[in-house]
Amino acid sequence: MELRHLRYFVAVAEELSFSRAAARLHVTRPALSKQIKDLEEQTGARLLERDTVRVSLTDAGTVFLAEAQAILAHVEDAKQLAREAQNGRRGRLKVGSVGQIATSFLPEALKAFHKEFPDVEVSFVEMNPVEQLSALAAGQIHVGFAYGEEVEHMPGMDSLLLMRSTFGVSLSRHHALASRPMVRTQDLTKETILFLGEEATSTHRREIVRIFHQESALPGPGREISGFESLLTMIAADQGISMLPQILDLTQSHGIVTVPLELERAAAEFTLWAVWRKNSESVLIRNFVRLLETHRRKVA
Repeated sequence: MELRHLRYFVAVAEELSFSRAAARLHVTRPALSKQIKDLEEQTGARLLERDTVRVSLTDAGTVFLAEAQAILAHVEDAKQLAREAQNGRRGRLKVGSVGQIATSFLPEALKAFHKEFPDVEVSFVEMNPVEQLSALAAGQIHVGFAYGEEVEHMPGMDSLLLMRSTFGVSLSRHHALASRPMVRTQDLTKETILFLGEEATSTHRREIVRIFHQESALPGPGREISGFESLLTMIAADQGISMLPQILDLTQSHGIVTVPLELERAAAEFTLWAVWRKNSESVLIRNFVRLLETHRRKVA
């Protein structure tokens, strides 16, 4: 049974005339009659009573008409949904989560995205930046976030710069160094340094170690923290210090102070990027990235 059988039957049932139904469908009457006969053979039921004067529905035909109309309506709905999905107006978008660090632009971007595309479901997946790059490559998420200047030239990925800031020393507001106007790397050599992510893959660790080395200082003992919120909790609990972008305001929300670094040689710039698979044809992704670009913090 094919959809044309249902369309032909519905036309005859609604018109109660083979001639009018044939004209409506732009087919010949013999061709229409054959299709109805084939349909009745496939259903194993007589659907129409017809003679030279009139056409009427049998009891079976009445039941079948309601179901056929529902099926055809569902097919039209499916076609419309497919067109909307192709145009980026419906579907599901999976985004990697970066938590607190994106609060300056992401909530407003999401609000604007939902207003423009209310039928697109956006879901966030908790994972660190390194995991997000792997998830992007595997197609597990559509848009992720990553840190560091090397992201701009990452093979297989397109990127959008969202934030540019400067690293400072983040520590509990009760820490002895919290009241200082500036802190040197030499002041931190005995402090426990908290790094975000695993040692082998952590961009955060590499940046902090680079800053210490360029300032001819040795970092204190390090400790790996698996998630950003966990990192903030550890800093607030005075279990160590870290380096985070000064653009973050963590005093009220977490009791964390970020003190500027006094540097002689090292650059301490922080960059945050949105990343997605290169040459993606997804209109969903393009629409989301467009609104991220509109709401990103100024990067100049």
